[in-house]
Amino acid sequence: MLSDDYEQEQEELREKLLRLNEEINEQEKQAENIDRFILKVRKYLNLGELTPTVLNDMVKAVYVHAPDKSKGYREQQIDISYDLVGILPASLMNDLQNGETA
Repeated sequence: MLSDDYEQEQEELREKLLRLNEEINEQEKQAENIDRFILKVRKYLNLGELTPTVLNDMVKAVYVHAPDKSKGYREQQIDISYDLVGILPASLMNDLQNGETA
């Protein structure tokens, strides 16, 4: 009985260890992608004109949602998925636009 509990706990701990290792690998991959994205952004810091080459290099996809007129005016959400990092939160984009940093 006691050994069964011990073996079950060991199995649960092995599974938890595997999940945590997967999470660590995913976090390391995300950090690597963020670093690569930052290097890519630095290339275009003083960009005078948005060219198709720059757009193709930086943007993975643009999602245009259906317009919403429920508030009495037309509102339309647009999400931009950037290469390597995906869709950045609007709050982060607003902070960056206003010159604020975390």
